[in-house]
Amino acid sequence: MKQSRDKMPNVFGVEKDWLCHYTNFDNLCSILSTMTLRVSSYERSNDISEIESNIFMLLDSSFRERLEQYIIQNCGYISFSKNKIDKETDTILSVGYRIPSMWGLYADGSRGACLVLDEEKLETENSVLLEHSFKNWINIDYKNIAPSKIAPHNTNLRQIIENNDKIILGHKHYSWSHEQERRLIGIDMPPSLSIKNGVIKGIVMGCRSTENDKNRLRTILNNSNLACFGQIDKRQWVWQECLGGDIYTSDLGSYWE
Repeated sequence: MKQSRDKMPNVFGVEKDWLCHYTNFDNLCSILSTMTLRVSSYERSNDISEIESNIFMLLDSSFRERLEQYIIQNCGYISFSKNKIDKETDTILSVGYRIPSMWGLYADGSRGACLVLDEEKLETENSVLLEHSFKNWINIDYKNIAPSKIAPHNTNLRQIIENNDKIILGHKHYSWSHEQERRLIGIDMPPSLSIKNGVIKGIVMGCRSTENDKNRLRTILNNSNLACFGQIDKRQWVWQECLGGDIYTSDLGSYWE
């Protein structure tokens, strides 16, 4: 899918790969109001058999239920997709929607958005909150594996997770491979993480956002009592469109005027 140079404004600074966090419009408004991302529970994973399947491969039956309950009660994650850089010589580096290319268009009836975030700044911004958490960045593996079983006498559930986090918390069924998911996972995570102070590199808006949506965002961004006030530059917003089968982004220009 080729992108012409006149279609793709260099608005995010594309010298790096960024993390992409897709969300619907209402959640976008909530995220901007608080400038936080909520840490998810494994109980709400879209792959409902994810943890159960991973534990089944790793533990004998007597420990599976205990470990699953421990994960639900004590573990959390935030899900992202890792943006891909287009290496073709006749294209400009594209940001915010490469993986998968259509998520931003179809999410929430094309009214959704993609937050483009700096992974390093996200962790730095939340270093104090994460200080007492076990945490790790994991690229989800969509291949089936068969690790050696853990010996039954190992009853320290936290230690089991810390030693096998990529197996227990980093695998999903291959049918989810289109997500190309990257996660920040952890034990005793805070309820949410801050995305203030330069964590947000850009926001890609779905192409069917309405005038009411635009007005709602203007109200939020201009409210000095909300966390997003003064945090996001107008140039960080772009519009996603699909014409002739090609996906591209365009500068919002006078969108906020």
